[in-house]
Amino acid sequence: MLKTRTRVAIFLIVFVVLSAILAYSSSIVLSSADAQSLSQGVEGIKDSVVGIFENNVQIALVEFVPGFGPAFGAYSSYDTGLAIAALAQSSPTSGLSGPELFFVLLLTPIYWVEFTCYSLAVEESIAIMISLKERTFRTAEWKWLVGSILFVVATLFVSAGLEVDLINFLK
Repeated sequence: MLKTRTRVAIFLIVFVVLSAILAYSSSIVLSSADAQSLSQGVEGIKDSVVGIFENNVQIALVEFVPGFGPAFGAYSSYDTGLAIAALAQSSPTSGLSGPELFFVLLLTPIYWVEFTCYSLAVEESIAIMISLKERTFRTAEWKWLVGSILFVVATLFVSAGLEVDLINFLK
């Protein structure tokens, strides 16, 4: 069984890596056609609490999958960064570049809450793999898994509410 200190270290490393991937991909210059296409895809996500919640929970639940979760977390962060770049590039009147939009996102609680949940899901995916190797899943790790899933789902629901409030405030 992983010690709490090890879990925290893995979580922090995952948080930094996922954030770095997001920051990097938000700086990618896209063709105007790609930027428009990605922006329209982002706008296609329902800006309701349920729509945002469903999208974020689907991402997080996949990140819990042992082995696949960390790779999906990296992909999801990269894809989100591209969406940020696309939004910045497809609306030049905002005057913000992709990296600047990323830094604005850092100022919101939504980023910190969601990336905490995603990082926890990826950390738990890694912990599950270790527990399966050490044969401690059935004795201890399953409790961490259930607790982590409940925390992530509840927290992402609250985050979706905050995100909708922010969207409505900015309109």
